[in-house]
Amino acid sequence: MLKYINEQLANKRVIVRVDYNVPIEDGKVKDDTRIVESKQTLEYLLSLNCDIILLTHLGRPKTDQDKQKYTTRTILNYLNETNFFGRKVNFISNFEESVNYVGGKIYLFENVRFFEGETKNSLSLAKEFSKFGDVFVNDAFGSLHRVHSSVAGISAFLPTFFGFLVKKEIENLSKFLNPDKSFTIILGGAKITDKLGLIKNVKANKIVIGGAMALSIYRKHGKNIGNSFFEEIEDISYFVGNPKILLPELFVVVDENYQNPSVKHIDQISSGIVVDSILGDDIIDSIVSSGMVFWNGPMGIFEKGFVDGSVKVLESMAKVKGFRAIGGGDTVRFLNKYKKDDCVDFVSTGGGATLEFLEKGTLDAIEYIKEQERVGR
Repeated sequence: MLKYINEQLANKRVIVRVDYNVPIEDGKVKDDTRIVESKQTLEYLLSLNCDIILLTHLGRPKTDQDKQKYTTRTILNYLNETNFFGRKVNFISNFEESVNYVGGKIYLFENVRFFEGETKNSLSLAKEFSKFGDVFVNDAFGSLHRVHSSVAGISAFLPTFFGFLVKKEIENLSKFLNPDKSFTIILGGAKITDKLGLIKNVKANKIVIGGAMALSIYRKHGKNIGNSFFEEIEDISYFVGNPKILLPELFVVVDENYQNPSVKHIDQISSGIVVDSILGDDIIDSIVSSGMVFWNGPMGIFEKGFVDGSVKVLESMAKVKGFRAIGGGDTVRFLNKYKKDDCVDFVSTGGGATLEFLEKGTLDAIEYIKEQERVGR
């Protein structure tokens, strides 16, 4: 059993690991979905008169130029300009600063990935973070597949709890672990290698694979996909003749300038770039007749306006009478732009974490934190 936040945390300095790894464009937050989803946990802690120290990563900074782009001051500006918490959020730039308990104050730490050792779960770094709080709350579901210093390591030094967002994610995604109804999972996007484990282990009746993922399978099977994006996969024996696997056979193909679209069967493609998947009746029927549906990854290159395949997924999900969920940054952004009425019951804030949870039923950082609880600090 995981420990969730409760009244025991009242009047304490609480370090909260959130996942504010949001899209930034021209120095502004482009999509605040993950920030908004953290609000329930943070408002509860404020109601307990806690001081809150927020930790998050932002992007994958490597150069000094990256550090200018990925400073969490961008998040700070968003929180203060929108008056997100109804009070000022203060900034902590390094470990030379300190936080003395006042009650009801909020601080945002600089990007945790600016500090050496974060992604290697440096315990010395985790200990430095831990000095700012009395307890640690992890509400960063989208990062729980990573055993990093600010995600997991702090639990070696402080009493640790999970937030309401993590609770909501686990409760909803767990419905797919042992489904009691027919379950169809829809997978799209560019990369198939990241999802092979999920494809082979998910307890789904049907697995719809579209986008560049489908092209990677077809190419390995000897099909010509023109100049389309693909990934090399070593073995496709799992996909050949498997009645669970459903692949589109028709695709939208354009020229090198993404012009002159035409619909072609996979056997007719000889050149050009595939930009969208056309869902056949078998795929649509599988989705509509399902008792449960999960979708991750667009069916086409929606950034360039090729959205028909993804729109068809949403239209089909709207007809499903059972539980419907989606996950993944691109998929959520697509949903926000093209949302149909009553097509989704739950939107996961995770990307890789969501897929890994569906594959394994747990996440690496959760197991690390549980182990710290078991052995004692």
